[in-house]
Amino acid sequence: MNTTKALTGDEVGILLAAAVHAPSMDNTQPWRFEVAGPVIDVRLDEDLVLPVADPAGRAIRIGLGAAAFNLRVAAAMLGHESTFAVAPDPAEPDLVARIYLSDRSGLIADLSALYGEISRRHTYRGPMLDQAIPPIVISALTDAAEIDGAELHWLDDDATRTLGQLLRQADDLDSHDEDRLLERGRWVGGERPHDGVPDSALGPVPTDPAMVRDLATGLDTPGREHAVFEQRPRIAVLATGDEDEPAWVLAGLALERVLLAATSSVLAVSFLNQALEYPTLRAQVRDLIGGRSWPQMILRIGYPAQAEEHTGRRPWRDATSWVGLEP
Repeated sequence: MNTTKALTGDEVGILLAAAVHAPSMDNTQPWRFEVAGPVIDVRLDEDLVLPVADPAGRAIRIGLGAAAFNLRVAAAMLGHESTFAVAPDPAEPDLVARIYLSDRSGLIADLSALYGEISRRHTYRGPMLDQAIPPIVISALTDAAEIDGAELHWLDDDATRTLGQLLRQADDLDSHDEDRLLERGRWVGGERPHDGVPDSALGPVPTDPAMVRDLATGLDTPGREHAVFEQRPRIAVLATGDEDEPAWVLAGLALERVLLAATSSVLAVSFLNQALEYPTLRAQVRDLIGGRSWPQMILRIGYPAQAEEHTGRRPWRDATSWVGLEP
């Protein structure tokens, strides 16, 4: 018989406040949480998907995996051991992950150490300093990805230049796709205190061609500053051996572990995923990393040259339901 105690209201608040700090494509925050005793389900909210830019739901599920990882980190800080299952019930396709928490016993090493980074981490869209990342830090980030079964491929100069060409092709396709621009306009630009990417978090406009994703391409966002971006960005591609919905969720767990580890090393990260949103370009990115694994996220990593605002989050209670009485 399961004798694990139900979570208290305070615990649920800490756990889910951490979960909603996860990154998601265009900051749609496509999650719902269901609490039943010591079990928390992470579910997909179909109203918050991006059917034009992400028709298969790959990026959305990566975001859900990242939310599940934050939840596990917060649980470790509270002293709960956790186990999880991906897609535990085929009859419920919106049930992406189920997390089981044990009774509290004390801080869980490794995971709990990342808790303080959750609220500090954010997607940085500004220029990086011309400062090399130490090899020991690169090794630590690579190891972090492998813990959750992913791979982190660091691109050399030749591969980075090739990726730059693919990114420019993707940006051009984006700027001429009316359906994509309409969808993005729902989430990007303006004042957005609780979701999406507001003007204040878009970052500056590059003065010269740069390897950075400007989410406002094709949209009206007046008054933004301009800045010179680094000429030799450090790029890593997060990849998985499998290519299916469970693999995408696991990629999200690996991604968030890498992002929190990067934050702990005072590194900033932005995403260059536009080349993964077009099948032909994604295939070429796959070739860049050896052709044996599937690229899931492209990360630009470095030391930030300026401060930037975080994007907002909806209150966790707005995405939470309880099975039985609310704690």
